[in-house]
Amino acid sequence: MNLLRRRFKIAHLIAEEFAGVITKENQARLEQWRVESPAHAKEYDEIRTYIMTGNEYWEKEKRTVKNEWRKFERVHFGKYVIWKKIGRCAAIMVIPLLVCGYFVSSEWKFSEVTIADHVEIVPGTGRAQLIMADGRFLKLEQKENMKLDLPGVKIVATEKKIVYRAIEEETSTPKEEEYNTLVVPRGGEYMLELSDGTKVWLNSDSELRFPITFVGDRRSVEIEGEAYFEVAKDEGKPFHVLAKGADIKVLGTSFNVMTYRGRTITTLVEGKVCLTYKDESVLMVPDRQAEVIAETGKILMREVDARNFTLWKDGVFYFENAALETIAERLSQWYDVNIVFNDEALKKLRYSVEMKRYNNIQDLLTKIEKTQKVKFLIQGKSIYIHKWLETYDLLE
Repeated sequence: MNLLRRRFKIAHLIAEEFAGVITKENQARLEQWRVESPAHAKEYDEIRTYIMTGNEYWEKEKRTVKNEWRKFERVHFGKYVIWKKIGRCAAIMVIPLLVCGYFVSSEWKFSEVTIADHVEIVPGTGRAQLIMADGRFLKLEQKENMKLDLPGVKIVATEKKIVYRAIEEETSTPKEEEYNTLVVPRGGEYMLELSDGTKVWLNSDSELRFPITFVGDRRSVEIEGEAYFEVAKDEGKPFHVLAKGADIKVLGTSFNVMTYRGRTITTLVEGKVCLTYKDESVLMVPDRQAEVIAETGKILMREVDARNFTLWKDGVFYFENAALETIAERLSQWYDVNIVFNDEALKKLRYSVEMKRYNNIQDLLTKIEKTQKVKFLIQGKSIYIHKWLETYDLLE
């Protein structure tokens, strides 16, 4: 809806309320809007204060109505019911002047409100920070074809990808593993190719700790957040992913690991992996998902369509019967926004929705709103989620 038209509609409802002619239905709509955010509450107070104290149009029309009432009273004294109807009509006629008075006489700064309400929310992009073994920090999104030579490896970084290439000379290989850490912030994504050829896609709000070259008979990395792995085969050196106390052992396979919100979930696409947590181990096959239950030390297995859990690396949001809380979490990470529920019960609502990750966030919010169960309000870099009122479409 056009922002100016929406705000005019709000001002009209406030004027109806002040004039005492607002219906219960419209009163509920107005109250829903008012409590949605501090900005709405402030605007409500400003409009109502203006109408009560600063509107010359209102003062003029109020005097007119009072004079007309006195004339009417002299002729129809005691006919309260009839006057109530006529007074209501008079008040309704005054309302447009109340609203126009606010928009015109108060020199309402519409452009300032528009800017405040419409801070651009953009999709994530390729950006990350590399923490070197010697403590140096490199912002990779600012590097174009960055090249580094380290003992045993050459590093080449572009806008969305960093590659470690092992050097074959034995004399250049370090005796002990030296670790780098790739940190992907909220609103970012990045791809990494390890020195053994393993490819790793990191999602927003994630980090991977890894050796610049693998030494010994084992390849190990540590993940926090979410990553998709395509592990290079090397039967003599099994690959291990450590995730919040879980150990995922593979020989050569493709799988997704997610550790957001204290959960550790592994989804296998191809090959086989052995997942170990404390005293329990499970062997996973494709289209199986394992979730570590930290409270009990158990591993919960379920059958899934694994591809649906890896579409994020291909630029797609895919949610199937997902809790709104989960959807909100993913949107918050990818678009780097703060999402607030005004009703805890709304977190449990479930939706199935698919959308390209590089689209405007409003596209996905609109799809969800069509169910008429929730309403999204964007204020700057925050999104407020409210319960949908049956009468909410008045403001649309």
